Amino acid sequence: MAIIFYGTALFLAGFALHLAWWRISLPKRQTKTLLLIFFAVLIAGCAWLAFEPGGFAVSGVPRPRGAWEFTRVALYVTALTLAYMITYSAVEADSPSLLIALAVARAGENGLPPDEIHRLLDDNALVTPRLADLLKDKMAALEDGRYIATPKGRLFAKIFILHRAVMGAGKGG
Repeated sequence: MAIIFYGTALFLAGFALHLAWWRISLPKRQTKTLLLIFFAVLIAGCAWLAFEPGGFAVSGVPRPRGAWEFTRVALYVTALTLAYMITYSAVEADSPSLLIALAVARAGENGLPPDEIHRLLDDNALVTPRLADLLKDKMAALEDGRYIATPKGRLFAKIFILHRAVMGAGKGG
């Protein structure tokens, strides 16, 4: 119970800090900032729990004890954080499915002709923002009119290539 309670409390504290920060100023490198926020809250929260004798006095839930319980809290918060990161990145950029759903909803009962959907899903809506994200996150660089993967981008790609190989998914999309 303590692991779920304190892990959730730490995640929600990070989430609240994230919302407050975004209200004040949207950072340029959002993913990096989110990781920084959630893991800083995790470290500070675990340090506080380790040295504060009573835990949250209001909760009645005893604080984690020993390295194993703190490790489990950290694993739980890390899992929540990474799941949130995946969700956040999907919401941050407009996905084709989201664009179609929003357009169909706006069209209402009149419906939306297929050629209108194809007009919506051009390179300006799908490709250009993602290329800008790659440049912003320093996964690629634009040199002499060509996109070049940076060492960070190549490492990131290798992770996905390895995952696809392990899953037997091949190299295609």
